Amino acid sequence: MSLSKVLDKAGRTLGQLAYVNSPILLTDGIANKMGGTVPIMFYTQLVGTLNGLISGAVRGNVNLPNLDNTWCHWQNVQGNTLIDNTPAQYPYANQTVAANALVTNPTNISMQMICPPRGPGAMLTKILTIQSLVSLLNKHCQLGGYFNIITPGQFYTKMLLTNVADSSPHADTQPAVQYTFKFTRPLTQKNEAAQKMSTLMTKASGGMSGIGDFGSTGSGNVFDTPLSYVPFL
Repeated sequence: MSLSKVLDKAGRTLGQLAYVNSPILLTDGIANKMGGTVPIMFYTQLVGTLNGLISGAVRGNVNLPNLDNTWCHWQNVQGNTLIDNTPAQYPYANQTVAANALVTNPTNISMQMICPPRGPGAMLTKILTIQSLVSLLNKHCQLGGYFNIITPGQFYTKMLLTNVADSSPHADTQPAVQYTFKFTRPLTQKNEAAQKMSTLMTKASGGMSGIGDFGSTGSGNVFDTPLSYVPFL
């Protein structure tokens, strides 16, 4: 196999792992004792892997999971936020004032976990996996943990989990096969320790007339901090 084909296959495998099998990374919280960051696949695949090993041992072979046959796969929901600003609803002196008066809204994203029953002991694996996952996620949130989410169009950081709900499209014939996870990224300061004021408030309190710092509202975009050091930004 040529080097280009090897690299192409490796790229597709990494893409499937990042976007389909395990796009959510648990950070801090319960992940602190495991290096600080743990892919969600570690928790969703744990029961299924153990079940496969046990059933395989009974039949005389070992069933290890592969990326095409994992317990669940993920997809991002249409309509996830990239930029969401709201202008104030009052007359402005000019367009410059209007541009500086924009209010940045929290970033929101939803992910769907699709988990149809498959493999030996499918229904038992499903209920055990969901129950353990809910317990772990609750514990993670209570400990102040957050989530990093990888999508083909954006890498969302420091997201908070707000809701998990059954969204199975055919619940009468295929119950509990799809769950929607909702995340939000609350507005914070870029420099949490310094707690800087926003650009507009800095101008208002200091009487500055020119363009100051490129805002100080953290959006969760990994490029926010590097871009703040670019001279022409």
